[in-house]
Amino acid sequence: MMYKWEDNMKKSIFLVLLFIFICINVSANAPEKIKIGLFYNKTTIDTVTITNDGKTVNIKKEDVTDDVVINSDELIKVNDKSYRGSIIIKNIDGVGLTVINEVDIEDYVASVIAREMSPSFNIEALKAQAVCARTYATYNKNKHSKYGFDLCTTEDCQVYFGASSEHTNTIKATMETKGKILTYNGEPAQTVYFATSGGYTEDVKYVWGSSIPYLQSVKDENESKLVYASTWKKELSKQKATEILNSKGYNIGNVKTIEVLEKTTAGSVTKLKITGDIGEKTFTNEGCRTVFGYGILLSQAYSVTGGGSSGVNLSLYGGSANTSNLTLLSANGKSVHNSEFIQLKGKEDLKIDTPVAKDSFTFNGRGNGHLVGMSQNGANGMAAAGFNYEEILTHYYKGTKLL
Repeated sequence: MMYKWEDNMKKSIFLVLLFIFICINVSANAPEKIKIGLFYNKTTIDTVTITNDGKTVNIKKEDVTDDVVINSDELIKVNDKSYRGSIIIKNIDGVGLTVINEVDIEDYVASVIAREMSPSFNIEALKAQAVCARTYATYNKNKHSKYGFDLCTTEDCQVYFGASSEHTNTIKATMETKGKILTYNGEPAQTVYFATSGGYTEDVKYVWGSSIPYLQSVKDENESKLVYASTWKKELSKQKATEILNSKGYNIGNVKTIEVLEKTTAGSVTKLKITGDIGEKTFTNEGCRTVFGYGILLSQAYSVTGGGSSGVNLSLYGGSANTSNLTLLSANGKSVHNSEFIQLKGKEDLKIDTPVAKDSFTFNGRGNGHLVGMSQNGANGMAAAGFNYEEILTHYYKGTKLL
């Protein structure tokens, strides 16, 4: 009896370990297919036009009581775009039609690469992007499960336009990395990426506040300084800055100064104070970029000048006055002093430089994007320098392994 009990226990332990092993390996493998939401939530539509097998049909919301599934070996056109795989149409609560594309993961990746990276990039950079896109899809599978699919088509996930955006180079990059994903400790990695670093990537904790060992700041020395937004300069008027803050509910009055309080060693702003005439607000981490919008601040790595008080102080009989607030009385009446100098008449003529306060802020920065993970232009620079896609990936995602 004791022998049988021990034998059964060993068998049970073996089965449990086998189950754990299978689960771990399944979780670290890319799915064969993935569901992409084309229209959902606020973008649901009342009518969808489907073209397949040479036939076109308009499917209306009121006609869909059960899920409509369209399978085909040919491309299926949904409104103005063509897709591989199958199309699923749902009428959820009668609000509108949710349209989903279930597609082979490799077809999905080939399409995503062409929208997220230029197909003209070096093939090794495209292959690195293919692994990133496939890994991202694996890590974020079921992100939008409450709507009945895995990922959406926008920057919230990865940009996907279906078969219409495939390119021979992106297909080649996909096939030459088929099934491969990047892992850390046996699990899919968070392979976030962005356009341009301008020299350094950033530690994720200074952007999104999390601590991830493989999303650290690295030097991006192979990225070309000629690419878009390697360095950049943006102007923002006090009036526009005030309008933006008011629109976001920050009631600090008219913006007077913008001051960088803290930066990382890589140069990203992590604490930014904005002072108005009735209050102030301090922003941290990614908020130092998003406060004014991505169109104004292309990244968190910047410096800011201007906007502060200027002029010089003059000693007068009644006290002192700053020339930036000086009102002058002349033969032409009263006027606000707004020139670069003031001429004083006395025993000796005296000319005083009086710089005028700027009515705008100047941001000088580098990079385009959140700066975490792989720089796409940096990857292209590494590929041009002779690095292969695996070397590119392990440079940007330290400690990861290709599976």
